[in-house]
Amino acid sequence: MERLVRTIAFVGSLIPVDPTADQVFLSQPTTEIRKSQTIWLRALVLLAGLLPSNHVCANGWGVFSSELRQAESELESAKAELNRLGPVVLRQTSPHVGGQSQMRATPPPQAPWIQIDLGSEQAFDQILLVPAIIGSANEGLEPYAFPQQFRIDASNSEDFETFQLLYHSAEHDLDTNSPLPVVIETPGANARYLRVTVTQLANVTRRWTFALSEIIVLHGDRNIALGASPQMIDSTHLAPVWYESYLVDGLTPLGPPIMPPHSADELPTYDGVFFQSDNAGDEVWFQIDLEEKLTFDELRLFPVHARQGADYPGYAFPLRFRIEASDSESFDNPRVLFRTESNYENPGNNPVTIPVADASARYVRFVSERGSLGNSHKVGLAELEVLRRGVNLAANKPLTAKHWRGDRALSLLVDGESSYGKILPLSEWSKRWKRIRESRQRIQSTEQSIEQLTAVAKQRAGRTAIVLGTLAAAGLLSFAWIQRRRRSHQRADFRMRLAQDLHDEIGSNLAAIARIGEVGEAIDNNAETQEDWRSVRELAGECTESIRETLWLLGGPNRNEDCLADQLHAIANRMLPGLDVQWEVDPQFREFSPNEATQRELVMTFKAMLANIARSANATIVAISANPQVNGWRLRVEDNGDGFDADQWANRMEVRGMGLDGMTKRIKKLGGSLTIDSKPGQGSRLTIEIAS
Repeated sequence: MERLVRTIAFVGSLIPVDPTADQVFLSQPTTEIRKSQTIWLRALVLLAGLLPSNHVCANGWGVFSSELRQAESELESAKAELNRLGPVVLRQTSPHVGGQSQMRATPPPQAPWIQIDLGSEQAFDQILLVPAIIGSANEGLEPYAFPQQFRIDASNSEDFETFQLLYHSAEHDLDTNSPLPVVIETPGANARYLRVTVTQLANVTRRWTFALSEIIVLHGDRNIALGASPQMIDSTHLAPVWYESYLVDGLTPLGPPIMPPHSADELPTYDGVFFQSDNAGDEVWFQIDLEEKLTFDELRLFPVHARQGADYPGYAFPLRFRIEASDSESFDNPRVLFRTESNYENPGNNPVTIPVADASARYVRFVSERGSLGNSHKVGLAELEVLRRGVNLAANKPLTAKHWRGDRALSLLVDGESSYGKILPLSEWSKRWKRIRESRQRIQSTEQSIEQLTAVAKQRAGRTAIVLGTLAAAGLLSFAWIQRRRRSHQRADFRMRLAQDLHDEIGSNLAAIARIGEVGEAIDNNAETQEDWRSVRELAGECTESIRETLWLLGGPNRNEDCLADQLHAIANRMLPGLDVQWEVDPQFREFSPNEATQRELVMTFKAMLANIARSANATIVAISANPQVNGWRLRVEDNGDGFDADQWANRMEVRGMGLDGMTKRIKKLGGSLTIDSKPGQGSRLTIEIAS
């Protein structure tokens, strides 16, 4: 680009915009030429503006590459898709991190694996491997010790005598440095046992290991791996952080299955609903009326993630609780669906999912037996779902409660909202994670492609700039040449019209004066006045010849058929009357016939020399000579006048007279030279050397 701009600037400098020599004769044509030049230069600036500079972002180079434009379009599409999927929030809010293999200085001889027993042969649609994240994290962190390569097999045999390969990471472009879950589609799969075999371990602080936070197996909108029996070779037992059972406990850094909003303004007004009794021994409860007896297979509790004040995941989740079902609103004969046998660990951000085997009832009651906040019996929940095959039967159903604080509507418990977003079915939730991972990987690969394509586009831009610069230079040079030719023709036409007008007007008047003198001489008998009439006639003739010569010098037609030597002789006789003009001209000089432009410049220079002698030299003798040189002629004019200091004149810094400067420039324009030799009191000698 810089080369192109320099070329345009250089070529533009070659275009004469307002020549001084043409200001008198061509003021209007010059204005038109200037306008035309402006149009050309604007077009070039516009063309240059289409080319990207080093400060333009990558997509500015797309003008040179359709592949780059397509990649940029794909990048924008992927970014828009990622934005539609909502923000990514990852946070380890439970002490249960997951399962990890023992860390070893060298990889073990046998590939380690994790095996899950689903209890019976079951169909499943998806498997999610959730990376482990140590402590609180955000989307920019890398996972901890995620397997670099692995395979997943399914079997109905515990020892995997026969098995079906479901997935092999080596066959996929998997980003193992992403903290997002890996969602593996398994349509039509049926098995009791699933095994994840790690074929390439992660290297953590120069130790070989691998770790996972959770293994989720989805059938529709149910996680059938919850509470399954895991088995892990070479497992690390470090409760409450690492244990193989934590791989299927539902506690992950992914948090609840929700669609998080783009801003806090979109969040629900309240975090959850609270119940409280001043007596720590009281039971506090709420119950949902399903409005008819229904069958369900799962219960799901969403803890409160307090955001009004301190950031507290799992705020006021009870230490001990039970869930009952009844067909009677008074719960005279309740059936206990679930009851804690010891203090329940705070689940943090994660929902608590409780499978129930084909339970049926109209009423479901949640009873908090012991709160978690000091001596007061305070408990809070964001949502309670009663699920059948992933469908929430409790949505927007009526509620009643005991020890309800009353500051927030009970309906918040069945409104489909958790503390930080709308609750999604697990199938949609997993699809969201899959699309987020795919969009991110697409963005990453597209950005790499754009970087490569941009380099190629810059090379093309360089070549294009050279071609465009060459074309622009050629165009401008052609334009300059055409404008000069046009100006020359316009000048010639103007001079021709001027010469014709002067010839017709002044020439006819001089002819009339000459005729008057001739008639007067013929009819006047007085000898003295006859001489006057003769002088008038001769002077009119001389003026006519001078006018013809002047018109020719202006560019008019040459009506004088004399050769250059005769022209110079006639000019000297006319301009130096009364002086002794001595001629020393080589006979071959009469054959010297330069082109009309050269002849015009020589005549004008010669007249300027004689004008200086006649005006200020005080000379009596003028010697004019023309002698041949090797490749041209030398024309010399010498006088015996007052002279001047030629060296001082040549070295003067201030503006000099236009006479000698003008002569020098005219001769240089013809490719010749003018030498000036003079000293005060010793006359002057001016020598022209010009090629023939």
